Amino acid sequence: MSPTLPLVEAQPELLVIDATALLFRAYFGMRPRVAPDGTPVGAVFGLAQLIVQIVRREGARQIALVYDAGRTTFRNRIDPRYKAQRGEPPAELVPQFDLALRLGQALGFAAYSVPDFEADDLMATLARVAREEGMATRLCSVDKDVCQLVRDAGPSTWVVDPKTGTVGDEAGVRERMGVAPRQLVDAMALTGDSSDNIPGVRGIGPRAAVALIEAFGDLEGIYADLGRVEGLALRGAKGLAQKLAAGREEAFLARRLVQLCDVVPIEAAGPGEAAGPGEAAGPGEAAGPGEAAGPGEAARPGETAGPGDGRSAIPTGPGGLSARTRWAGPEPAAGLLFAELGNDGPLRWAQLLHGVLAGA
Repeated sequence: MSPTLPLVEAQPELLVIDATALLFRAYFGMRPRVAPDGTPVGAVFGLAQLIVQIVRREGARQIALVYDAGRTTFRNRIDPRYKAQRGEPPAELVPQFDLALRLGQALGFAAYSVPDFEADDLMATLARVAREEGMATRLCSVDKDVCQLVRDAGPSTWVVDPKTGTVGDEAGVRERMGVAPRQLVDAMALTGDSSDNIPGVRGIGPRAAVALIEAFGDLEGIYADLGRVEGLALRGAKGLAQKLAAGREEAFLARRLVQLCDVVPIEAAGPGEAAGPGEAAGPGEAAGPGEAAGPGEAARPGETAGPGDGRSAIPTGPGGLSARTRWAGPEPAAGLLFAELGNDGPLRWAQLLHGVLAGA
């Protein structure tokens, strides 16, 4: 990166960056390094470099970083198999999760991490709130789950490839996934997602799932008219109805797991304040009489709720989301963290970039 940064045009929208995904990318793609006290910090430095590159490329003024709070979320109570195949993270990466969150805060970005929810859920929630406030949103992530949030109608919500900067709109999602964003959850409910250990319907692949969704619209439409499935112009259509019937429970379970939650409680309540009308229930809260169990609610009998994860961050301050996510540059005390890390290079780059954006 050149020390002389060109002026870039700021975009009137919210940029949301999946910092946890970038941390993993940095860990596996950049050289190891250690802090003066011996703590591994290579991934944290890589994360800082990637964030600065993305913000510079996008010319963003409103920026939010989202983080996974830990491995256990409400989805593990819905289905204990969820992501159960994934091993423990590398030992050298473990101490860098907390450092990554502190890094985002020290650089002055609005950093969000809410126990019981994933970074993708925070993306969904921030996109919804931004849309309600009249802001467009760009979601910087390669996760296909995020494609379900894409919409062209203003204020738009698009996805951005963190590496290439390629923007994905509704047409881009259809080209990549075969269905429209609003149909993606049901298509993935049929195919499942092996990376998250979601089975879906055994024997239903992407081509069959796309054909079924195009023909029937959604899961309800499919299961309301299974007899018509055999008539589809699709190889193996005669056996699809039987597969669908056998996998009905798995399909609707998969949909609950794939669907992102856009009501994560990101408004910090003051001491002793209760959640107001319409606010999402916090982790571990039970549903009221007659309410369906949803994200953050207590485990039902026979389910095992995982231990609470400790990485929690919700930006506060006056004004709405636009005000809270406006990047004001690195915090005055940011140098303390970088002294702990052993190098202030990323801090200097962030300060320079903020000066460029502020003067644009």
